[in-house]
Amino acid sequence: MLSVEGLSFSYGERDVLRGVDFSIERGLNCLLGPNGSGKSTLMKCIAGILRPREGKILVNGNDVTGLSQREISKMIAYSSQEFPKAFPYTVFEMVLMGRNPHIDPLEGPKEEDEKAAFEALKRLGLEDLAERPFTELSGGEKRLVMIARSIAQGGEVLLFDEPTSFLDFRNQHTVLSVISSLAEDRPVLVSLHDPNLALMFSQRAFLMKNGRIIGGGRAEEVITPENLSLLYEVPIEKRSVPLMVPKGVFP
Repeated sequence: MLSVEGLSFSYGERDVLRGVDFSIERGLNCLLGPNGSGKSTLMKCIAGILRPREGKILVNGNDVTGLSQREISKMIAYSSQEFPKAFPYTVFEMVLMGRNPHIDPLEGPKEEDEKAAFEALKRLGLEDLAERPFTELSGGEKRLVMIARSIAQGGEVLLFDEPTSFLDFRNQHTVLSVISSLAEDRPVLVSLHDPNLALMFSQRAFLMKNGRIIGGGRAEEVITPENLSLLYEVPIEKRSVPLMVPKGVFP
């Protein structure tokens, strides 16, 4: 379980997070909110990239707020919405970088690290791309490689910040289907912009606005026209139209 208690963060004098409280358990949990609501900042604080001004972050009841980013990364894997501006590393090398929190800098990767990287590629069906330069991949392929890196990193909690950004319809569903499978045995938190995708894939949803969580619970109970109208400040209505999804997404 991941719990966030009274988390606050500021960039200089600008408050971005204001007393954020929420908890997630095993399964796919979605964070919805308009641009600038604090979703990315919240994830970076949880991942140890940013240090909160106040509050606690607990993993299975253990406070990790004061630990180093390296120690936090052993427990919490974070995948940014942006692709790294990398040299032409191979796909395998990019995934192997996910093992950095576990690798002694003086010794380098061990056999167990390389095995973890290859198994992550294999799980996503990317083993044939292992020797391809990461910079030559499509956007959808890059996103899957970054998910594989998070799998190789391991951890008790997985965070994915806007994993469907700039992806087409097919790749959005591919990426979220893979992430959903990862949530079967651990808490996974994703931030999304599309409420329809959140309803399709997530078990629980949390609504974020102006640096605060303003609602949370079962996705179908939280993602309603009334709540979305409040969240995005535009009139929203539910229409009875057939939902078009790729075959195999639902049983």
